[in-house]
Amino acid sequence: MQWFSKSKYAKGVVESDQHLTANEGSRPRLAIAHFMLGNTYPFVEKDWLRTFDLVQDTGLDALALNIGPEEWQFAQACTAYRLISTSTYDIKLFLSLDLMVLPKDPKLIFDMVVQIIQSGPSAQLRWDDKLLLSTFGGHELGDEGWKEVLRGIEKTLSEKVFFIPSFFLPPEEILKKDYVDGAYHWNGAWPMDNSTINLDSDQPFLNHEKPYMASVSPLFFTHYGTEGDWAFNKNWIYRSDDLLLPTRFSQLLSLPINKSPEMIQVISWNDFGESHYIGPILGAQPGSENWTNGMIHEGFRLITKYYIKQWKDQIIVKGKNGDGDKAKHEEKAKLIIWYRIQSKEMSLTEDKVAKPNHSEWAQDLLNFFIILPESKYSLKDQYNLYIKNDDQTSKAYSLNVGKPNLINQYFKLGKVEFKIMKNNQEIIIEGKGIDIIQGGNWNYNMWTGIFDAI
Repeated sequence: MQWFSKSKYAKGVVESDQHLTANEGSRPRLAIAHFMLGNTYPFVEKDWLRTFDLVQDTGLDALALNIGPEEWQFAQACTAYRLISTSTYDIKLFLSLDLMVLPKDPKLIFDMVVQIIQSGPSAQLRWDDKLLLSTFGGHELGDEGWKEVLRGIEKTLSEKVFFIPSFFLPPEEILKKDYVDGAYHWNGAWPMDNSTINLDSDQPFLNHEKPYMASVSPLFFTHYGTEGDWAFNKNWIYRSDDLLLPTRFSQLLSLPINKSPEMIQVISWNDFGESHYIGPILGAQPGSENWTNGMIHEGFRLITKYYIKQWKDQIIVKGKNGDGDKAKHEEKAKLIIWYRIQSKEMSLTEDKVAKPNHSEWAQDLLNFFIILPESKYSLKDQYNLYIKNDDQTSKAYSLNVGKPNLINQYFKLGKVEFKIMKNNQEIIIEGKGIDIIQGGNWNYNMWTGIFDAI
């Protein structure tokens, strides 16, 4: 394969049979996370296994491997397929072809797809007994180009392909294409303006008979300039402060069973450059250290784990909506907090890259996700959250037992502390966040903290 491009990194890479398919008479639901092969250059086998362990713990069914043109990305994809195919993991893999950077050559594309799948066929995710294939962009390849790709894969592997691309086109243009089996709406994960998230942009896909993959994400911030090794010229935010991740999940959970998406894709597992990772910082970073160092996102992974279970539990009772608000599977009280550590109003002189576009959309909020399970806490008692920020203690936020409590409050510079009290006498959870600071580079990424009952 001679078409691979050179990497920014040094040259070289160290190097189950279950099908997830639609069941007759039911609507299966798959939970997936977008995974950047471009950040796996230094991955060895133990890094893949650590990733697979966490992916399975999160309740995800598969990873969508975003693949670019470097030869080592191809090699890492083959490694991932081989490891899953020879393991006992329940998770599967499929390719998300990054047509923003891949060559627009149908034969080269289907040759690559075929070789990767052949490296571990049982690792491949299937839908309706077809090989699932996705994209990031790529409508420029044209209808005939995509038909050539799909024919090439199907002829070589003697299997049908279920093609569910993320084309950046109007929904009606995507859905009318006869070779498109379903649609993935990438930009549904964030509001595209200064508003709270809603389902408006999902409706054309939800109302169509073709299967729909909806997107969810905790935030979006990227901060690349126009000079140096990482001159990507990407410098903006989407509005993310106001409980974006749980709100988006809750909105999807509110849909009737027969009008909800068949698949949800979390953006992302490890895209550090755009700050929306829910996994650990592992592998290589694309010049994003200035906004990811110390910014742990384990809290986002656990929130995702909670809502993925709720989403799947909805279809246990066939033909009837489940209760997506219940927290019965939680065994102990848990508080997850997330926020940016700088105010949007901060003035800086150190950063060579300008203040990010849409920075005025930031809300300067402390966000809380709190679970008090019914198995441990009585409905007869009163539970309150108190927040102390900049030496000012908040009002008492009353908490419900048995379902998620979503709370936010504007922040100020200084320390962040909090506690949950039972009947204003007994401390259930107590903790400290990291300080909200002035100075340094612009950073609209978020820190998450996890606190269990003491």
